[in-house]
Amino acid sequence: MKAADNPHQTRLEAALPPVLERIAATPGVYAALWCGSAARGEANAYSDLDFHALVTGDHRWRSNFVVDGVPVEVFHNPVRKVRAMFAAEDAATITMFAQGRAVLPHPDLDALMAEARALHAAGPKPRPLTEDGRFKLVDEIMDCRAVVDQPTHALLALAVASRAVDRLYMVNGWWEVKRERWPADLAVKNPEAARELNAVLTASEPDSRQEGLEKLVMRLTGNLIYRDGGTAPAPVP
Repeated sequence: MKAADNPHQTRLEAALPPVLERIAATPGVYAALWCGSAARGEANAYSDLDFHALVTGDHRWRSNFVVDGVPVEVFHNPVRKVRAMFAAEDAATITMFAQGRAVLPHPDLDALMAEARALHAAGPKPRPLTEDGRFKLVDEIMDCRAVVDQPTHALLALAVASRAVDRLYMVNGWWEVKRERWPADLAVKNPEAARELNAVLTASEPDSRQEGLEKLVMRLTGNLIYRDGGTAPAPVP
């Protein structure tokens, strides 16, 4: 759907001038980035307006307000804090700066957007599943098997699937996306994993849900066999 054919996008874009006026009037603000679904032209009936604002000084804060019925959220940060979030591989911040639109331009903002695009293209460092993480996933699968004939199975299976997909992104070095975008994103990155997640989400029978869940988890664990392991001793406070 084109932005011109999307009434939700049109409504949000109509609110931009007074919103930007308010952001620009905030003490310390000298640049702003429009980000989120509306900035990508993908607004829906529940979208808001999201911004990152660059500020002078040593403080960071978040503000939210409403303009013409449109909810607005603004993250205020000095440049060095944004770069610290880049260094920490903060997926949300890197993605927003990589895909956002400069609405209060400044060379500092241009530089951050260029850095974010390079980081986003490179991807995060893959983080292998730890032995402790593997044990927890296997143990949770067994907990799900134990209640496969109970109503709580759906609740447990969804929770385990959520943790498994989180780890799938980390292990493969993929940037995190919002959970509502997992099915579409995985369909591109790993279609088989997308089908397994979809089985957990949509299966009408618990056995089918469990089967999809186990296949999804085994992408990380290899199998569902317990192995010797444990954590290193830690001092007790």
